[in-house]
Amino acid sequence: MIWSITKKDLKISFRFPKNFIAKRLIEPLRLFILMGLVYQSFFVLTGNQTVGNWSRANYVPTLLIGAIFYSGFNYASGRFRTIFLNDKYWRTIQIFLTAPVSKIDYLIGSSLALVIELLIPVLLYLGALHILYHVSLLDLLLVLAVLYVMLFGVLGFSLMQGAFVISNENYLFIFDYFLAAWMLLSCFYYSNLALPVRLQFLIKINPVYHAVEIARTAVLHHLSPGQMLSSALYLLTFSIVAPFLGAAFFRKMVREMGIRGF
Repeated sequence: MIWSITKKDLKISFRFPKNFIAKRLIEPLRLFILMGLVYQSFFVLTGNQTVGNWSRANYVPTLLIGAIFYSGFNYASGRFRTIFLNDKYWRTIQIFLTAPVSKIDYLIGSSLALVIELLIPVLLYLGALHILYHVSLLDLLLVLAVLYVMLFGVLGFSLMQGAFVISNENYLFIFDYFLAAWMLLSCFYYSNLALPVRLQFLIKINPVYHAVEIARTAVLHHLSPGQMLSSALYLLTFSIVAPFLGAAFFRKMVREMGIRGF
């Protein structure tokens, strides 16, 4: 069942493979190039060698890791919004809702499809880290593992958004605002020190930020083993709890409100 879901998602995504792959490659690079120019200008114009944990030597690889996690977060958070909108307008949503498929199985299948869809840009960026900055293969495997754990948790949230897509599209703007704030607090392309002190608590309770920090340790080595373990346990808890909450919310909302705009 899980593999069938994975194949279905992949066949839909790769209907037009050239356009699909090109979008996956270019999407994270826009912010990567912009922020790269900002950091380069800062180091050149000020003569400073470091800013927080970032330096002239490591800002590019840390931005590459940010691009990987930004891309994964961006597509995972909006995945079921896109899928369910298509299903509703193609008039196949009732087939999905009546199929004897566990929502957790559906999440696993969708997460595997998402990993395969992201494989080309992620491997390209990881290859650059390995060749240009000599990041070890073991550290790169850690980055991949952390990325998948983060994706699975974010998909749980995406399932909540998918429930509104099916039952009431009128409130989707709430998710747009929430995702914008979540992305800001995830610090994909900058240090948490760049944000005001009053936001630091929200950053620390953000599991996506912890995922990015664990991955960046492969380059910066700035977290102690204790901090790494604490962040990993927090992220793992999020990835386990969020899918179950998302599935429960989805079932309750769709059962009570049904399909609207069909």
